[in-house]
Amino acid sequence: MRGVERNARIGHLRARLRLAQHRQRGARLVHGCLTSRPGGHLISANTPDMPPDAPDFSRLLDTRRTSTDGVGSPAVRRAANEGRLTRLRRSIYRDPLVPLEELAPDERRHEGRARFLEEAIAVGLTRGGPVVFAGETAQQIHAIPALGELPGHVELLEAVGSTRRNAFGITVHTDGFRPEDIEPWGEFFVTSPARTVADLAKWQSRAKAVAALDFVLNSDRAAPGQRVTKQEVEAALDASVAVRNRRTAESVIAFGVDVAGSVGESLSRVLMDEFGFPTPRLQTRHAAPPGLGRWFYTDFEWPELHLVGEFDGFVKFSNERFLNGRTPAQVLFDEKRREDALRASGLRVVRWTWDCLTAPLRLRELLVAQGLRPTRARRSISRGW
Repeated sequence: MRGVERNARIGHLRARLRLAQHRQRGARLVHGCLTSRPGGHLISANTPDMPPDAPDFSRLLDTRRTSTDGVGSPAVRRAANEGRLTRLRRSIYRDPLVPLEELAPDERRHEGRARFLEEAIAVGLTRGGPVVFAGETAQQIHAIPALGELPGHVELLEAVGSTRRNAFGITVHTDGFRPEDIEPWGEFFVTSPARTVADLAKWQSRAKAVAALDFVLNSDRAAPGQRVTKQEVEAALDASVAVRNRRTAESVIAFGVDVAGSVGESLSRVLMDEFGFPTPRLQTRHAAPPGLGRWFYTDFEWPELHLVGEFDGFVKFSNERFLNGRTPAQVLFDEKRREDALRASGLRVVRWTWDCLTAPLRLRELLVAQGLRPTRARRSISRGW
């Protein structure tokens, strides 16, 4: 039954898309289809423990289903006025919640995402008609790690010819897309992971887009429903008829790699490129010290300088995926043994943390001090992401 309902919803949306296409006079076809920000919180760690899931309505109160006027009973309105309920959208409420700043970092990350998705659900419930979530909203739905703060608005994708426009807290993108670029998400729709990162490459900063792209390309980090190939992202971009930022998006996609181990590594790579430093080798294999397996891999390496670069993020010492049954102290000791092995082989090792990425000139000074010199004109530096 669920499969029948899912196919019916997709069929209904595709019919709406075809209708919009016919209404667009003279529109050309590509691959068969028409061609302020509120305070947020750093969402920089990997999120493989938050797989894409169905919309969660459990904390939402939809008064359209409990009242005859579609707005809510006087008691509900009074509770909202007194602060005992929080109004997300017309007729959609939620209990007041603890400020995110008062939560522990990991809890803040999970809870922040949950609250944003509830805001997206509220938009979907009150928008009317088929709703396709896109951009950073789709990124959060798919649990693709994001760089920077939580989105300050909900992004939607509409077919070419649609007259629906931006509204309070809602950004509407009108563009061409293929049926395979959308997937059902409960009673709503969301752009596929490939289309999502293609859109991020057009709409977001280079740093944000590369961080998301590197994740979905890496089969060791992304879950099966999140993984894509570069060819799939390129095909999704080809379905877009929007010309703006297309060349930038193509450059971002070309820059993506399938070996980046974290958001911090992706941002480090972007900054190195923007500073004009020589391109490092990624994930170079080295023999491991006794008792630590057969091989280990370095984040960045410049063989001509006998230099290794390592990004150390907090997740390495806190996430069970990296701890693998060890204590943080044991992880630190193992890291030291690997570094000793590198130095014994004649390599120098330089390490940095998020402090250097949030203030990029620190990273530049650190690498210059190790002998790196720009070999090409530098790009504008990613700041604020």
